[in-house]
Amino acid sequence: MLPRWYTKRQPMGLALWFRPPRRTLAVFLCLMLVLGGALGWLGWQLLRQDRALEGQRLQERLELAADHMAAALQQSFTDLESYLSFVSSPGAEEPPDGVLVLQVTTRTVNAYPPGGLLYYPVIPDGGEPPAATFAAGETLEYQRNDPAKAAEVFRELARSPDPGVRAGALLRLGRNLRKTSRHEEALQAFDELAQLGRTSVLGLPAELMAREARGTVLEAIGKGEELRKEASLLHAALWSGRWSLLRPAWEFHVEEAQRWSAAGPLQEREQNALALSIATESMYGQWIAEPESKGRRILKIEGRPVLISWAGTLDRLAAVLAGPGYLGSKWTEALQGRSVQGALIDADGQVMIGSFNKSGPQAVRTAPATRLPGTLHATSTDPGADEAGVAGRRRLLLSGFAVLALVLLAGSYFIMRSIDRERAVARLQSEFVSAVSHEFRTPLTSLRQLSEMLSKGRVPTEDLRQKSYDILSRESERLQRLVESLLDFGRIEARAFRYHYEHLDPVTLVGDLVAEFQEKAAAQGYRVELELAGEYPLIHADREALGLALRNLLDNAVKYSPDCRTVWVEMARERGRLAIRVRDQGMGIPASEQKDIFKRFVRGTGSRAAHIQGTGIGLAMARHIVEAHDGEIRLESKPGRGSTFTILLPLEKRT
Repeated sequence: MLPRWYTKRQPMGLALWFRPPRRTLAVFLCLMLVLGGALGWLGWQLLRQDRALEGQRLQERLELAADHMAAALQQSFTDLESYLSFVSSPGAEEPPDGVLVLQVTTRTVNAYPPGGLLYYPVIPDGGEPPAATFAAGETLEYQRNDPAKAAEVFRELARSPDPGVRAGALLRLGRNLRKTSRHEEALQAFDELAQLGRTSVLGLPAELMAREARGTVLEAIGKGEELRKEASLLHAALWSGRWSLLRPAWEFHVEEAQRWSAAGPLQEREQNALALSIATESMYGQWIAEPESKGRRILKIEGRPVLISWAGTLDRLAAVLAGPGYLGSKWTEALQGRSVQGALIDADGQVMIGSFNKSGPQAVRTAPATRLPGTLHATSTDPGADEAGVAGRRRLLLSGFAVLALVLLAGSYFIMRSIDRERAVARLQSEFVSAVSHEFRTPLTSLRQLSEMLSKGRVPTEDLRQKSYDILSRESERLQRLVESLLDFGRIEARAFRYHYEHLDPVTLVGDLVAEFQEKAAAQGYRVELELAGEYPLIHADREALGLALRNLLDNAVKYSPDCRTVWVEMARERGRLAIRVRDQGMGIPASEQKDIFKRFVRGTGSRAAHIQGTGIGLAMARHIVEAHDGEIRLESKPGRGSTFTILLPLEKRT
């Protein structure tokens, strides 16, 4: 018999929940889930089939477009090669715009149309008069240093009916008139020289020499407006291909014209002309190496494609060059109305012309099959539009994950970068404190020991006492220099350092500083060789600050040259600036460290490995000081071969 408190347990949980009418609802929901799943599966299958069908149609369209592009480009390139036999005559058909025809021998390069090249790989001899023609005047000018009499000799030669003699005489006449400060007469002489056009003088066209010489005179006498006008004319002539020049001469005069006129960025036509000139130089070098060859290829020059078709023999080369403008127009024609994009790719995988979608469907035509100078790839201009329904949702999802991944990656990158920087700063500060502590400890130890010996009378003779006093003085000066160096660096870093600028003679400044440093270096067994060539205009500088920067460079040169006991100091002009070079043959600095070596507290791995003491602030201080003088400090170094530090400062113009 069951106890009175016992009652029968009622069914609970899912069994109770699934009692009618919920059982029917549950069955219905299950059916809906099955039907929904089935419909979803069928929809996914239809979507996959539709995507496959769309991909097939897209591939067929790309194949047709690739065939059309290959045929159109091949026809255009074949038409160009008909100009390999081009002969310039009044009735001859000129090459299209952007196309250059070359007829080359080992000594000459003829380009059609004229002016298509900015410079040439080789130019013929100008047939100048012998040097003896001008020997008398040059003797007066250089050996007797009498430009006035030399000018009279050259003035007489300038009346010669021979254009070559006249050009050489006018150039030398203007030069000597400029030396005698007869600037207006010099400008007139150069104007007459310019009228001789392409007559060769010193290997260059007379007009070019005249314009460059006029610019030099105008710059010297301070006629800025006329100088800019003259420089603009020179710049325009150089970029128009007016003269036959070698590349070094062309580049030099372009730099001069840009310096005088502050010319803006290159125009499209100028960039295309430069690409054609570089391609011509490359083609000439290839022909010299392989005379008997023919072919067709595309070069990528400064990001611009140039097509070259050539046929060469042992003594002659014919070539047709199609510039970026011509290739761009033909490429656009081949793509017109096709809704595709394409690219021509060389054997190294570099895109020469056009662009294409690497991840989407593409049609490929190899170079052997099309005779094109590269592999042709054709892809859809908008792969997303070709599979809009499915790709839209897929792209949205992938974009979300991509953005999330990008945010995570970017956040991780910046966090790690911040941590690395903090660790690097902490390490550099620790090394700096350790180095400064050591630098302080050494002189303090000497001061303490000698002071104790002197105070307790342990120095028996007057000579030893005097030597002790000398050591105390040197160590005190060393300690004072270290403290002042740290204080100066702190003020410079805080931009609280005050510079006292004055007009200084660089020769005297550098000479006195090197002489002062030589005494210190001689005590360590080092020698400082100073080379001062010529006279220099004054510089606007702070004597103490600039001396501190140069002294730091000399200290480093001695400190890091344990094997070579000579340090060289040189001074010269470099593109209108004063260049002070400190050169050693010490351990050198690896290229990977040269960018950071001017940062505060940074020391090279070689110096640490060699246990050479230092604080890591000398070069940073020198950089700050030079930049405060509107200058620049450069480093050239190779491990085991030494280093050259160059301070570049602006020179004041002579009045």
